[in-house]
Amino acid sequence: MSQFLHAVTLVFVFLASTNIQITAATPPSYSRNHKMYVKTACNSTTYPDKCYKSLSSYSSTIKSDPIKLCTTALKLSVNSAKEAASVISKLLKKSQKSAAGRKNKVLPEKLILRDCLEEMKDTIIELKQAITEMKTLRDGDSVSEHIANVRTWVSAALTDEGTCTDGFEEIKVNKETKKMVTKVVEELATTTSNTLALITNLSY
Repeated sequence: MSQFLHAVTLVFVFLASTNIQITAATPPSYSRNHKMYVKTACNSTTYPDKCYKSLSSYSSTIKSDPIKLCTTALKLSVNSAKEAASVISKLLKKSQKSAAGRKNKVLPEKLILRDCLEEMKDTIIELKQAITEMKTLRDGDSVSEHIANVRTWVSAALTDEGTCTDGFEEIKVNKETKKMVTKVVEELATTTSNTLALITNLSY
């Protein structure tokens, strides 16, 4: 796993161990100030400033609802994953054109980008599954089980993101390609890590 993803994992484990909880019964002050609710929730994440920056504009919709908070964070993670997939897809097409005409020659960069794109597609599916699972939390039955399922889906997405960048650490590729992929995937990993922290702290 890349150093960045390794650092994310270590910080997340620490934050999760603090067991800061977001409950449905939120203090009255949060209801009066929805942005403060978002900011307080984001303080439990790996990257609180980025968390607040991405979610604060949705505070009027989130209000003081932890489910809406986590669902919104998940949707933003899906958007980030789609953006990463788009960038990688364009780089893959470019790499394929470069390999054209080279008989029996498959560039390592092409293989890595192809695998990375598949990881991004899996990430999108897993995050969407998490959103679907979130919709069941208000049903009242097996809530803790559903929350655990959401965490599992998001954890799997974070793992796939790390797997994508691992390939660029193991094989020498074009520096600019590596830089572009690393940038979008690390941005995605930051968003996903924050989302996972919010979900981990979700409690009923």
